[in-house]
Amino acid sequence: QRQMCIRDRNVFKKALTERHIHQLETLILESLGQLLRKDGLISKVSIEPGTYQLSLFDENSNGISPDRLSAGERQLLAISIVWALTKASDKPLPVVIDTPLGRLDGEHRHRLVESYFPEAGHQVILLSTDEEIDHRYYKKLQPSVANAYTLSFSQDKNSTEVVAGYPWVKSVEEAA
Repeated sequence: QRQMCIRDRNVFKKALTERHIHQLETLILESLGQLLRKDGLISKVSIEPGTYQLSLFDENSNGISPDRLSAGERQLLAISIVWALTKASDKPLPVVIDTPLGRLDGEHRHRLVESYFPEAGHQVILLSTDEEIDHRYYKKLQPSVANAYTLSFSQDKNSTEVVAGYPWVKSVEEAA
């Protein structure tokens, strides 16, 4: 009877793992669909249950090596994985992204700002350069922004100071 109980537990564990993996595959693919500008670039995501290795496939079921993806597409794949894990956990998780738009072209930046950042989590921290979150993106993100800070290096003090807001925010708000 003990052997049957162990076997039943292993069968249950395997079925539960496969269900969660299928959910992650679906969520990763949905996230990629929202973020990638090339429709149909990735049509299927598969995760190997034993190793958790991720495989990507095109619309003809041909495997796609991540090396074939641009740096920006690989970044969006990583964000899609994190987004899927966040959705699957169904828990409010903080998200911190350093240089979130650095490797992305204009269309991918737009999709990330419109689709992902407002939905990424209950607390999202973007560590951007002044060239990434500009006037246009800041205005789109503004309804979701609680606080903004600028790290400003002072030559006189030879140190970095944290200053509330962006240097150009007042001029943007006055112009609006």
